Amino acid sequence: MDIANPAGMSTPPLLLLIRHGQTSWNLHRRVLGRTDIPLDETGRRQATDLAGVVGPVDALYASPLSRARTTAELAFPGRAMELVGDLTEMHQGELEGLEAHELGGRYGELLTAWNADPGAVRLPGGETMREVQDRALAALHGIAARSSPGQRVAVVTHQLVISAVLTALVGEPTSAWRSRTHANTAWSELLWGATPELHAFRLSPHLPPS
Repeated sequence: MDIANPAGMSTPPLLLLIRHGQTSWNLHRRVLGRTDIPLDETGRRQATDLAGVVGPVDALYASPLSRARTTAELAFPGRAMELVGDLTEMHQGELEGLEAHELGGRYGELLTAWNADPGAVRLPGGETMREVQDRALAALHGIAARSSPGQRVAVVTHQLVISAVLTALVGEPTSAWRSRTHANTAWSELLWGATPELHAFRLSPHLPPS
C-alpha cells in the first residue's frame, strides 16, 4: 500500500494554468483577443522571474499566440512544448484593438448585455464565453488524459480562458469571470481527476503586491 496514498488511489495530474506575461496592449488596456501582440520588456521579465518560483514540470502546453509561447519558453527553458489551438484567447472580433475608454461609446449596450451573460452573448465577429469555456475544458481534459498520475503539467494561456475554466470548475456562472482573473504570469493549480478541482488559486510569489 502507498503510505502517502493509503486508499491506493492514483494522484491525478496537477495542471498549472498560467497567464502569459504583459504586453503593451495589456498595459494600455487595449482589447487583445486573438491579435498576436508580443510580450513587452516587463512581460519578458515576469516570465523569467516565474521560472524561479514555479518549479519543474513534466510537460508543457501553450496557446499558439506569441505572448503565451514566449512566456512558456522563458519560464520553462529547454522544456519541449506543444501548442494547442483551443487554448487561444477568446476571439473578441470587432472589439480587438480598442482601448477601454473607446468601448463604452461604441458598444455600450452590447457590453451591458455581455457583462450580464457573457456565456450567451456573442461579441460581433467573435465568440461567446460559453464557447471558450467548452473548447478550453475539452483541451484540458485531453491534456490530462495524456498525462501520467502525479505529473505537474504547465499550461500557458490567457485571461478569459483561465476565468472561463475556473468558473466552470467551481460552479459559478460565466458572469462571475472577473472574480477569477489573474495578473500576468500568475497561475492556478488544478487537480485533474475524474472530477477536476481547484487546488490552488491565483499564485504570484514573483510579482510585486498589487
